[in-house]
Amino acid sequence: MSNYLAIATVTAVLRDILQEAAGAAVPGATVTTRRPEAMNNGGQNKPVVNIFLYGVTPNASWRNTDIEIRYPDPQAPEERAKERIEKRPQVPLNLSYLISFYGNDLELEPQRLLGNVVSALHAHPRLPPQTVRAAVRRERHLGKSDLEFQVAQIENVKLTPISLSLEELSKLWSVFFQVPYVLSVAYEASAVLIEPGEPRELETVKTVDVEPPQVIP
Repeated sequence: MSNYLAIATVTAVLRDILQEAAGAAVPGATVTTRRPEAMNNGGQNKPVVNIFLYGVTPNASWRNTDIEIRYPDPQAPEERAKERIEKRPQVPLNLSYLISFYGNDLELEPQRLLGNVVSALHAHPRLPPQTVRAAVRRERHLGKSDLEFQVAQIENVKLTPISLSLEELSKLWSVFFQVPYVLSVAYEASAVLIEPGEPRELETVKTVDVEPPQVIP
């Protein structure tokens, strides 16, 4: 589970993953996290990939399932009866993102960006703990995020494409007032497990022969 900063952390990590792919496809390309109506090429045809979180829904698989963490007894790590069990409530969510591509159409920059972005997401469909750690350390406002614990110990956040028909895509873009459609795809990040309240410090067992805490959904 993660604290309330998990959603913003997922967006920041996704931005970092796409920045590498965008720069490799079109040198100088940048990745932003703005509302689509705030995007304006200004006639300059700058290569940009924009990430916009447009929907948040409950995750059906983890819904109504609290996290159970077992702490082995340092003196008797093999005896399950002596383990300390702690239950924590959680809010499991799916995050829906619209990823849009801007650039010089004469040089097919939006299409080049799209190709490398979807290739990168297919090759790396989960958020790597080291990338989460790097994003948290770099972004001062995410300093208290503990998403790394979730992706490393409980449940990784998976990135999967959302199949939208032309009608569904048109409806999605229609909610943005007077914004022309640009080449775009949708992806879902799941599951993000948010623990209500303040983040907690997890206990660790410092004995070499003791197994790490086991997490049971």
